[in-house]
Amino acid sequence: MATISPPPSKRRPLSSTHGIAAEPGPGKSSSLAASPAPSPPFPSLSPTHAPSALAPSLPSRPITELQQDEIRIFTWNVNGISPFLQPTITNFFRPTKRPLSRSRSSSPDNASSSADLRACLRRWKWPQIVCLQEVKIPRRDIKTQQAVRQAVKGLGKRHDATDEQEPSYTAHFSLPRDKYNARGFGGKVYGVCTLIRDNPLSGEQLAVDDLIKEVPWDLEGRVLVVEIPRRKVTVFNIYAVNGTDNPYRNTQTGQIIGTRHDRKRAFHAELKMECESYERKGWAVVIAGDLNIARSPLDGFPGRRMGQEHMRNRIDFEEKFIHGKEYGGLGMVDSFRALHDGEKKYSYRGRNGEWGSSCDRVDLILVSGESHANGRMTLKEADILDEEMERGPSDHVPLYITIEAVEHEKAKIDWDDMSSVPVSETLVSYLGPVHTSELLHRKIPHRE
Repeated sequence: MATISPPPSKRRPLSSTHGIAAEPGPGKSSSLAASPAPSPPFPSLSPTHAPSALAPSLPSRPITELQQDEIRIFTWNVNGISPFLQPTITNFFRPTKRPLSRSRSSSPDNASSSADLRACLRRWKWPQIVCLQEVKIPRRDIKTQQAVRQAVKGLGKRHDATDEQEPSYTAHFSLPRDKYNARGFGGKVYGVCTLIRDNPLSGEQLAVDDLIKEVPWDLEGRVLVVEIPRRKVTVFNIYAVNGTDNPYRNTQTGQIIGTRHDRKRAFHAELKMECESYERKGWAVVIAGDLNIARSPLDGFPGRRMGQEHMRNRIDFEEKFIHGKEYGGLGMVDSFRALHDGEKKYSYRGRNGEWGSSCDRVDLILVSGESHANGRMTLKEADILDEEMERGPSDHVPLYITIEAVEHEKAKIDWDDMSSVPVSETLVSYLGPVHTSELLHRKIPHRE
């Protein structure tokens, strides 16, 4: 019988830190005209200078109330759903006063306050879609799945002065069913869960169950798809493969056919084809989740994984998802970078050291670039809640976007009046030359 390998370790030892040149990846150019070079333009991102013991931690932006036609999507690698289902003893005792420290989120009081799904939803202003990764629920564990559904179910009006009617959510799962590659820890590995508000958008009259699907090429519980037909928007909840040298086995025979690095790149290819199938039908695509990729030197502290296979994985990701369609990619927009450019925020915050000693921006929300140019979808907000309190019991923090997605038939653009294109200067710089008409170049100046 074939030996079963445990899941790969979550994060990496660094082979180097500062002074590393970035490998090729798409980025800004001084002109919107297409480059004559045979390969896409690459960024001139400088590695972090002036070594520091701890990474910065920037405060979160205020989360606004949702407006008509807006969709808010949160994503969070929770690193196990169990803490969110446990009654906390702090409910029975008066909280004690204690001095705050840099590691305060590890205290029981702080962890329990963040490990309440309804409290999170309330604090996030009731987003329509919440993508959770690494829920670590065995597929056969119906009891825990039901407990999650109960935890996010609305209980009617709040028992406070507001007397506010709170929305209810339903939970949907994609859990591991690969007997060779998703084993160990009693089956408590991987798995994604998508929470959908019961009234996701005004005017939507479809049953929630009709909007959710798994994909046949994923047996590890890494992909769950939400369709919003009236807006023609598809949201992918993704927990991408973490590239390691551990073996990857044939899902039918258990024979070793490569490494987890090989599987990661195959996962990229399959996800890309899935996204293309929607885009061919005129749908906008959102990819939200733990992509296990730190795109640039800005996205890792004190550095990124720089081994040859990790660099191959990073280049493969850029080529498939970020590069423009004329180069064979999807031309997607990294939402946080599009709105906040060089800001240093991180989504993975390891728990094995002091806050800020090891962190990466590996959780991303990507949106279809073409949908911005044709007026179908406008990126309004994007942020990473890069704070200890928001990390809760996990080793990742939540992040979100707010988009304005109009009904498909309303998305009519007058190309003689470019003021009708709801796209920012910074966003244009990330769309690449695929949307570089001469008219767009004249109307929206490009930053140097």
